[in-house]
Order: sequence, then structure tokens, then C-alpha cells
Amino acid sequence: MANALGLMRLRIASGRTSDLNSLIEVAERSLVGAGELAHRLMTAGRTLQSDELILLNKTVSSMLDMLRYVAGEAITLRLAFPDSDTWIQCDSHLLECALINLVINSRDAMPRGGLITIETRKACSPAGDDGQAYVSLSVTDCGCGIAPDILEKVFEPFFTTKPKGSGTGLGLPMIRHFVDLARGRIELHSVPGQGTRIELHLPIVAEN
Repeated sequence: MANALGLMRLRIASGRTSDLNSLIEVAERSLVGAGELAHRLMTAGRTLQSDELILLNKTVSSMLDMLRYVAGEAITLRLAFPDSDTWIQCDSHLLECALINLVINSRDAMPRGGLITIETRKACSPAGDDGQAYVSLSVTDCGCGIAPDILEKVFEPFFTTKPKGSGTGLGLPMIRHFVDLARGRIELHSVPGQGTRIELHLPIVAEN
């Protein structure tokens, strides 16, 4: 919401008002998502979730405008999807929150700008041959990377490598919680100075 409102202020100040509607839609959608997330946090003890069948590529594509505003003008977003889409079953609001957090983390790892690639592909079972087909949703950046000695800590609540006041340490724990609820797996690959890739392996319900 802050990104969208900030861009609105800049557009109005420069007299560029032709695309304000898209920014307003981003802010409104962010507000709805924030309300859903707050409701889940307040009822976390009951593990409230709302599973639904969604097409993964279509859902991610529908978020592209929002993700671009979140990433900022110095970041290039690239989508890499196969021709066919896959149905998955999960809480769509939690999926959106997870993807937004992944893009924010990648953006913050590249303060001078760079490329973020969001990719989906069929993946092998991360738990071995369990007979379940999975789709991998990955977010890759070319940022500062994560030091090997703290890789195991990044999923701990309130742990953050960001400067004081710019990170809560709740993004990656929330993402792992979403993946656990979706009965999937999460993998993190990072090389200091080269970048980071986080993969969410989600069970496929059906292929379109």
C-alpha cells in the first residue's frame, strides 16, 4: 500500500494521472490482503485457512502489476512459465503474501537494482518417490546472497539480516508456514555475492 500511495503522490505531483486507476487497484487489493492476513494472525491458534483450487500460473500472472510496484522501478521482473498450467490446492491469500514477501526480500538484496525471475516448473518430489507430482514456484535474484553460517537461521521467527527498522524477521517463517499448510516443501539456495533462489514445491492436483 505504501509503494502504491507513494507512486500516486509522485504521479500527481508531475501531472501524470492517466494510470492512477491501476495504482488505486493495487492499494485496494493490498488492503484486502492485509485484512485477511490480520484476521489469520488474530486466529492463529485455530490455524484458520481457506483451501481452494487455483491455477498457479494464472494466479501469479494476475499479481504482476502489484509485484512490479512492490519491486520498484530499479528492478526488472521476469516470468518464466511452461505452456501448460497446473492446479494446486492452497489458501490463495497466503500464496499471494508469500510471493510478495519473496519479491520484497529479493528487492532488498539488490539496492542498486537488478533482475528477479519468478519461475514455475514441474519438479521431482522433494520427499523422495511418494507418488505425488509437484510444481516448483521459485523466486531468483542476483543480489548479495546469504552467508552459509546463517542459512539455517533465516526461517526462525524474528531473525533478520536487514538493518534495524526495515525488517521484522517474519516473512520467511510465514512463507514456510504457508508451504507446510499446503503440504509442500521449501528449499533455499544462496551464494554470497551472486544471489539467492527460494523454491516452493507445491503438490499438483491436476494439470490444465
